Amino acid sequence: MPTLLMRLRAPMMSWGDHSRFTIRDTRREPTKSAVIGLLCAALGRSRSESVADLAALTMGVRVNKEGIVQCDYHTVLDAIRSSGKDGDTVVSHRYYIADADYLVGLEGSDRPLLETLDRALQNPVWQVYFGRKSFLPSAPIRVGIDDRPLGEALRDCERYPLKPTKKAPQQLRLAIEVPDSNDVRRDVPLNWERRHFGSRCVATEFFSIV
Repeated sequence: MPTLLMRLRAPMMSWGDHSRFTIRDTRREPTKSAVIGLLCAALGRSRSESVADLAALTMGVRVNKEGIVQCDYHTVLDAIRSSGKDGDTVVSHRYYIADADYLVGLEGSDRPLLETLDRALQNPVWQVYFGRKSFLPSAPIRVGIDDRPLGEALRDCERYPLKPTKKAPQQLRLAIEVPDSNDVRRDVPLNWERRHFGSRCVATEFFSIV
C-alpha cells in the first residue's frame, strides 16, 4: 500500500498524550493525534467534522535526530477559579522536545485520500504547528507519496544531512503502529469536540544505517 511521507523539523515541538492540569507532558516522537490535527489544519477541516478516514491510516515514525526533553515553567498570577473568584498563583510544568527531526509515514489503501493530504501540505488552509501554536516548522513538511509499504518507505527514504559538526548516528529508531504490542498509546482521535480518543499499539525497533 502507498505511504504518505512528512518531515517534522523544528527548534521546539510538543507531543503530549496524557497531560493533566498543571503538568503537560511530551512523548519522544509525534503522536497520532498531533499528526492528524496537523493534517486537519492543512485541509481546513473543522473540529466538528469526522476524522475517521485519517484515524484509519497506519502511522509510523523514523527518528532522524533524537531531540532533548526540556521544561518550561509557566506562572499565572491570580488565576480565576471556576466559581469566578480570584484564585492563587498557578505554576505549570510544560515539557517539549528541542531540536528533533522526524520522518512520519501514513499508510493506507485509499491513494486519492493520500494525494489530497499531500496537496494540502503544499498549500495548507490554516497554519500548521507542532503541538503548540508557537512551535512552527523550520523545514518543509511535504516529502511526497511512496508506493512502498510503511516500514520499507520509512527505512529507505533519503536521510537529511546533519550539520557538518554533528556526528551522524549509526542507527535510527522506528516507532510503527502494529496490531498488537505491550506499548499501548491512547492517541487516536475519535471525536475532537468531546476529546474522545481511542488506543493503538506501537512497536519500536532500531535499524543500522548503511
